[in-house]
This record gives sequence, structure tokens and C-alpha cells, in this order.
Amino acid sequence: MDSKIGIAGLIFVLVLVGCKKDWDEHYNTMVPTSNVNVWDALQKDESLSSFVNYLKEYKYDTLFLTNNTYTIFAPDNEAFTEFLASRSVNKAVLDYHISTFFIQSGAIQGNRKIQTLAEKFALFVNDPLGIFLDDVPIEFESPLYKNGKYFKLNKVALPKPNLYEYISATNPVLKRYIDSQDSIIVDKELSRPIGFDEYGNTIYDTVAIIYNEFEEEFFPVKEEFRYQTATIVFPKEENYNNALTNMAISMNCGYNDYKDIPMEWQDEILIPYLLEHGIFENMVEQEEFLEETVKDTVKMKNILGDSIVIDYVPAEKTICSNGYAYNYQDFEVPDTLYAAPTRMEAEVLTRDAGGNRYFWNDDVTVINDVSYSPFQEFISGASNDSILKVNFTKGYKGRFSVEFNVDNLFPRKYLMVFRTHMYVGGVYEIYVNDVLVKTMDYYEYVPNRGVIYSVTGKRYLPQGSYNKFDCWLENLTEYGKAKIRIVYTGPSTVLYNGLVLDYIEFIPN
Repeated sequence: MDSKIGIAGLIFVLVLVGCKKDWDEHYNTMVPTSNVNVWDALQKDESLSSFVNYLKEYKYDTLFLTNNTYTIFAPDNEAFTEFLASRSVNKAVLDYHISTFFIQSGAIQGNRKIQTLAEKFALFVNDPLGIFLDDVPIEFESPLYKNGKYFKLNKVALPKPNLYEYISATNPVLKRYIDSQDSIIVDKELSRPIGFDEYGNTIYDTVAIIYNEFEEEFFPVKEEFRYQTATIVFPKEENYNNALTNMAISMNCGYNDYKDIPMEWQDEILIPYLLEHGIFENMVEQEEFLEETVKDTVKMKNILGDSIVIDYVPAEKTICSNGYAYNYQDFEVPDTLYAAPTRMEAEVLTRDAGGNRYFWNDDVTVINDVSYSPFQEFISGASNDSILKVNFTKGYKGRFSVEFNVDNLFPRKYLMVFRTHMYVGGVYEIYVNDVLVKTMDYYEYVPNRGVIYSVTGKRYLPQGSYNKFDCWLENLTEYGKAKIRIVYTGPSTVLYNGLVLDYIEFIPN
């Protein structure tokens, strides 16, 4: 028994001795470079003499007289020779190669944004392919010195633009769009109450700030953060303009190139579409966009949280200080944005007053001898499950007309299709921009057993109690809103007279 206790005690002593040795080696053994100033180490490396001389020229050597810690990304002499062939060294370039944070490559896996003296964020990457600062390979990592360490680069890294700076340089149309979203608002937190008006309302010494709706909705492209980034896919200026030119020619409406495409349409339709399909959270790598099979397209969530289909290939990835920017590999304006039919639901002409009561919208002009109220009737099978309806008294022969504008249309020929109810009607004249384009008698439904002939020669067959009639719209001379006026000229032989509209559709011809 005593011998077992003795053996156990011997083992315990040996373990203690071994642990103390490991402890001393780990904590008490001095790293050979731990008392060396990193500046002295830089000066002794002959391959970095150009970088050292520039640091001296711009007085950066004084940084290392303090107790602050620095990580230095030092381009070698060959890197400066290549760089000076087309550029010059300035303070901004040097600032981008120095960080006030201590960086150990082994502590970083993947991507990490690091802040530099330039107050720009550089992208430090440690992956199976190697270690990089932005896209520049790191060819050497020094040991730890008492006030920092350094990495060697084989190229001079340049401060990266933020996303707004990149957009400003590559597509002035998008820059103008972002700038146009600026609004001046009152900052209530900074504003100071100074009294009351005669009605008891507080009067403020107001402080106004600029509020950008684009940055609030999508991403603050002008700002830079350590952990917040975005990816923007948007065509560069040349690609964008070429696509608009192709669109202009294909429309066959008198447009010749991108300059003819109205900026209003770009701001209202095209640019919002591209933003919704091209802005994502974080730095999205190119392979995440690629199609899995020939017939399959990738679905992704955009920065708004909406699921979208990626039917394009991003190209030319650019690393920015607050994200990635991509161009399109092949950009064409989707024809669904300009060649597809557009529809106006008729019920949008009214507003709900509550209690099943409706009024005409303020931008709708109504002329009548008797005030007939409009209402929305919710019917399964109608477009959007509702229709606009106005009922007249039997045999009404007074005045009634309703005038309104439809959404902007390009100046080309359209087939204008009205979907309406078969059993409520009258005789109507339809005007577009004050030109009579159609006279419609709802009685035509009866002798033709509900069949109406289109101006194209085809037949509109009834769908339950609904049918369609149409006319050509040819008097649009410029991009803008078309003014529609529907004028009641008298009763038809149908039992019930009034106005019923489900929708009006404009089909490009």
C-alpha cells in the first residue's frame, strides 16, 4: 500500500514539474523580437527601402516614437517601381497601408474589414488560396514586435472607393437618381422648443438635416462601417446606354437611341426595378448568383427581404470600402418593363369613405345633372375581385361624364381594351386627349348574344356576365399620361343603365 502511495506521489511531482516547464516556455520565454521596434525592423529589410523612404519623407517615422501599436502593409521595391510608372505616391496611399489595429492572420478566417489611417476600410482575406489585402497577395508576415508587425505586399494597394464613389464614376444616371432622393427634414431630437404660438402649438428652433430616401430604404452607400456591407449589381454607363438604345430601336415609336428614352420612365420604372433585383446584404460572391442548371434560375433575397429571381450574370467584381459592386455580363432592358400590356384597375378612381360609401378621387373630373355616387362592388371573377359601378335611374337622359388620367405611356399605337359588365350600360363616347376614339352602345351585346367584335377582327366572348370592347389609341405624341373621358350620351335598350368598368388595358401594337 505504501509503495502505491509513493508511486502516485512521484507521478504527481513529475506532472507539476512538466506543467511548470510548459508554463515557463509559454509565458516567461521572451520572443526574440518582442523588444524590437517595428520601425527598426522595417528599416533593416532592404526589399522595403522605397516604402521606408516614403514614410520618412511624409514624417510617418514619428508614429513609432509612441506606445501605440501598428500593423503595416509594406509594398516591396518592385511594387513601387510598377506603381510609379503610372501614378504617384501621396499621403492617402501611405495612410491606406497602415492600421492602428494589431492583426494576426491566424486569427482571421475568411474576410475581415480593417480600418486604416486613411479612415478607409481595407478587406483582409485569409482563405485556402492565400492571404490578401483587398486583391493584393501578402507574400510575407513578420513576427510580433513590441509595437506591432508588418506584412509584405508585391503590389501597392489603393484606397477603395465606397459604393457611392464607385457609382459616381461608373454610372452618372444612378448617381443622379440617388442624389434626387435627398430631402430636408426637421430633426426633432436636435431642435429646441422656444415657445408656443397663439393656438398652443410648440414653436421650435428647428435643426434641418438631409434625409436620403434611397439610403434609408436600401443601404447608406456614402458611409463606411466595419461590419455592415452591401452588394450592388448595376450596369456601368456604357452597358446601360447600349441597352437603352436597343430598347429605343425595338419600340419602333420614333426613338433612335438612349437619349430618347424619357428620364421620368427610367426613374419610375427601370432604375427601381434594377435596384430591387440588384442590392443585397453583405459581400455576395459571384458564384452565389450562378444558375444551378440550364433551366433553373437562382432565387435570392434582396436587401429588402424580398425573394427575387436572378436571371442575369454579374461580372467585373469591384471591391469597395463598404461592399462589392458588379457590372452585368450582358445587360438588356427586360421587355416586360416597356413592351408588356399595362392595366389600370377602374376602382382606383374612387376612394373608400367607410360604411360602404365611396367618393371620386380628387384628380377625377365628373360632370352630371344628377349626382350619382360611385361604388366598388366586390365580385369573384373580376380583375382584382372588384369593379367600379355607377347606377343611373331608369331612362336617365341627363349629362354624365368622367375624366381621368392613366399612367404614363410611350408615344406609340395601343389597343385600348375595356372590360365591362354586359347587363348595365348605355350609349357612350370615349375620348383620348380630347379626340373621339370610340362610340359604344351596350345594346350591341344583346343582338350578338354577348359577342363583341374587336377592331382587330377577333371576337370577344363573354366571361360570365363580363365582356370586352376595344379601340385604337394612336394620338400619343410624347411620353406621358393619357387623358381618358367617358361621356354618357343616352340610355341603351338594356334594362339597367349606368357605368361599369372592371379595368382598362393598353396593349402595345
